[in-house]
Amino acid sequence: MSSTDGHDKSKRAATAKPAASRPSPADRFNIDREEPAKRARKLHAQWERSQKLHEYYDEAVAEIRASLARSSPN
Repeated sequence: MSSTDGHDKSKRAATAKPAASRPSPADRFNIDREEPAKRARKLHAQWERSQKLHEYYDEAVAEIRASLARSSPN
C-alpha cells in the first residue's frame, strides 16, 4: 500500500520490532538481588568439582606413569 507522499509504509510496519519484545526502562533496572549470590554458589560448586577432577586425573596419571615405569625394561 502506498501513501500519498510516495513512501511505502507497509514495509516499515512489517520490519518494525514489536514494542513488547523490548524491556521497559523500569524492567531493565529491576534486578534480582539474589542472582549474584546464586551465581557465586554455582561457580563455587563448579570449582570444587573441577578441583576433585584435577586431583583424580593427577592420581590416574601417576598410576599410569608408575605402571609404565614398572613394565619398561631399563
